Amino acid sequence: MICDGPRARHYLVVRNSQLTGAALRAAAHDIRIAFTKPATIRRILGDIMQFKTPAAFSVVVGVCVAVAAWACAPAFGQSYPDRPIKYIVPWTAGGSADAAGRILAQQLGERLHQTIVVDNRPGANGRLGADLAAKAPADGYTLVLAGAETHAINPALYSTLPYNPVRDFAMVAPYAINPFAVVARANINAANMRELVAAAKAAPGKLTAASWGVGSTSHLALEVIKSQAGIDVLHVPFQGEAPAVSALMGGHVDLMVLPAIRAEILRKEGKVKVLGVTTKERVSFIADVPTLNEQGYNVNVVNWIGVGVPAKTSPEIVQRLSVEIVALLQKPSFGEALLQLGLFPHPAMTPSQFQKFMEDEVQRWGGLIKSAKVPTE
Repeated sequence: MICDGPRARHYLVVRNSQLTGAALRAAAHDIRIAFTKPATIRRILGDIMQFKTPAAFSVVVGVCVAVAAWACAPAFGQSYPDRPIKYIVPWTAGGSADAAGRILAQQLGERLHQTIVVDNRPGANGRLGADLAAKAPADGYTLVLAGAETHAINPALYSTLPYNPVRDFAMVAPYAINPFAVVARANINAANMRELVAAAKAAPGKLTAASWGVGSTSHLALEVIKSQAGIDVLHVPFQGEAPAVSALMGGHVDLMVLPAIRAEILRKEGKVKVLGVTTKERVSFIADVPTLNEQGYNVNVVNWIGVGVPAKTSPEIVQRLSVEIVALLQKPSFGEALLQLGLFPHPAMTPSQFQKFMEDEVQRWGGLIKSAKVPTE
């Protein structure tokens, strides 16, 4: 067996041809196991064929195969990655997911001693970028930012989704959680979620709510809230977070669901009111704002962010990437960088745990979409 790499440039050769199988095992100290310089297959086979008995021959072949496997595996691990890696982000540059992806790309690249290039491929609620990643070569040099929208929500929304999150991807590791908040225009006559619900019930269909796209977490969080609160609010989708926020601040729409950190920044600037957060517990950097659960509405909506690769990527590469991401999650500096974006480190998961988590999320979001009667395509 010939394989490239630092350890594969030498071959294990056992040259004592006088020992039989039993003696070979009993007198292993008499066998000279040495690493030689590169040789041809013919030379190696010639060395092996010097053994006179089937037992001795089989033992040597077994030793050679074992050592060849030992030599090749580390060489492969040591050589990856040997060129830049592409990290497809299925969203526009400048958003929270993009910022999280860039932090991961920089710090993971440092651990791998290789450049990781962020490749923004927005469109169709993440479908374009995710589909591009699913069809990329499974060689470890294409990663994708996998999140709730691309890998859990889209399967329930689109009957003709061009990729299957479960079949077409191997999940590597999650690394961030993005909490959300319900915000309203600054001059709205409501100080909390209950007052907003009362206003919506007094004038059904009059209030408007922006999102950054049909099927986005901002849209689906809104639909879950509408279902839980029993209100009729008109959904107004925009092409991205920035234009939706601009419409809200300009008074063209009444409310929307935003990443909690963005909501807090806008609140400090006096541009919006923050009525509640969509998490189970209060969010540390906006701790004075109650959860929707506290206000009587059973809502738990967050976006998770992680890394996926094409399904046929080798387990060794998946494991290597996973180990490095888990190591990042243990670094305070990584958590601090995420917190500056309003994100929290995700609890560490193995690839198999992340795969199961994603599959469970597909079912959970499918149930939420069905119960909230969200239109599907």
